[in-house]
Amino acid sequence: MRRYGFHGTSHRYVSEQAAAFMGQPLGNLNQIVLHLGNGASASAIAGGRPVDTSMGLTPLEGLVMGTRSGDIDPSIVSYLHREAKMSVDDIESMLNHRSGMLGLAGELDFRRLAQMIESDDSSAQLAYDVFIHRLRKYIGAYLAVLGHTDVVSFTAGIGENDAAVRRDALAGLAELGIVVDEDRNAGGQGARRISADDSPVAVLVIPTNEELAIARDCVSVL
Repeated sequence: MRRYGFHGTSHRYVSEQAAAFMGQPLGNLNQIVLHLGNGASASAIAGGRPVDTSMGLTPLEGLVMGTRSGDIDPSIVSYLHREAKMSVDDIESMLNHRSGMLGLAGELDFRRLAQMIESDDSSAQLAYDVFIHRLRKYIGAYLAVLGHTDVVSFTAGIGENDAAVRRDALAGLAELGIVVDEDRNAGGQGARRISADDSPVAVLVIPTNEELAIARDCVSVL
């Protein structure tokens, strides 16, 4: 068995675009890329080479996602089989299609989730808190894996459009070199820097374009 990782096309494209945005060769930068959509993943990229990714043999591992649980204790599978009389297929289906934000809050659209939180929905608040907590754990882990990090990039539907997620994921990390500028984070379109000028680690929002990356790969093969 091997760790395939997923969203690799997006992580590569975003890391290349981030390097171009910074005006640096890809090989000069250590990067963390956060692909946050209905499916979500993180990667640690050292000098253009991926050294870790949150997804594993399947896309189920890692961050909490729209319908996927992300990381769980492996014994949960045998526990559910034994105590809830669930088959392996039923457990796999639940972890992939009825867990994550949907399982915690009954909602996977972050725009609707924000409305539910404003209405004091405790399940929505819990789901959001779990999502942010898991995301922060991976950011912290990858800062340690890389040793020195130059860039953290947010991409995909949530990463590009949800300022609250970006703010909360990186809150309180100034001692680790990450300082988000509130005004920059709250506005803007396209590729942009949202970190403060004096932040040792640059924080970027980089729109992904997996279709373009795939097309470029096809051209290179031809």
